[in-house]
Amino acid sequence: MLNKLKNLTRTAVIIAVSAFVFVMTLNFMMKIVISAKKEVMVPDLTGKTIVQGVNFLSEHELYLKKVAEQFNEDYPDGTIIDQQPRAGMIVKEGKIIRVIVSSGGKVIFVPELIGKQLREATLILRQVGLLLGEVTKTYSTMIKKDFIISQDPAPEEIASKGIMVNLVVSRGLSDEIPVIVMPNLIGKNIRDTRKMLTGTNIRIGRMRMIPDNTVLEGTILRQDPEPDEIISEGTEVNLIIAKKSEDYKVIKNINIYYEVSQGLMDKAIRIFIEDEQGERLIYDEKHSPGTKISMPAQVLGKAKVRILVNDILVEEREYD
Repeated sequence: MLNKLKNLTRTAVIIAVSAFVFVMTLNFMMKIVISAKKEVMVPDLTGKTIVQGVNFLSEHELYLKKVAEQFNEDYPDGTIIDQQPRAGMIVKEGKIIRVIVSSGGKVIFVPELIGKQLREATLILRQVGLLLGEVTKTYSTMIKKDFIISQDPAPEEIASKGIMVNLVVSRGLSDEIPVIVMPNLIGKNIRDTRKMLTGTNIRIGRMRMIPDNTVLEGTILRQDPEPDEIISEGTEVNLIIAKKSEDYKVIKNINIYYEVSQGLMDKAIRIFIEDEQGERLIYDEKHSPGTKISMPAQVLGKAKVRILVNDILVEEREYD
């Protein structure tokens, strides 16, 4: 019995010593492999696309990982704007270079310029990052001289920074027009019409709203006096304006914004919309931590938006 215990003890010692020798040998070999890797200089990836960056780094035995996206007006969407380690640093082959990618410039909504003076409109465009485009001048019986009659793109349209906005500006009344003629207001929005008539000799009189779902709410359907009728100074124009029936469900434009929480791994982002049309998936992508998601959507009536991260509901929003 004593000999059997001695044999077992001897076997355990041999196994322990062998395991220790194996671990020490493995560590020694790993150190040799690591030390055998060459040192390389990190190249500059700024301004390159992800594909270009991957190809460029592969020539230096380095790897790329996108960790975030940021708005940046100086670099096009999809190009690298920052990296870690920095360009010029010395690293071992096989190092992962983490990069931040541009998601382009921020979205701008075109401001409403109709009814404003040209000088004021130019200032507004500059403040929001848009440019004054072609300025066309025309005579007008409604708009005072140097005030804006119309614009392109229209108010509230989505635009990128730096685009041009074309304007039509009033020259005022022509000397060749001996009489005042009632302008055609049918089809115009009442809000725009109020601005157009500001400062003119025409006033808005009685307004009556009637249900009409075939046009946008606030559209002028009929007017009295009628278009092109000769009028005198101070004439009042009576209007019939469209409104939506009570059971009409309006399609609305919404913008959904979400910033992916921080962490180490990419996350699957899924966005669902539930409205009068039912529930539908409108977004299904994987993103790095810190990524900012901004996307427009259309909803019918009251809507609910659900945001899931890795199939877990993290946020729920309602839109009336």
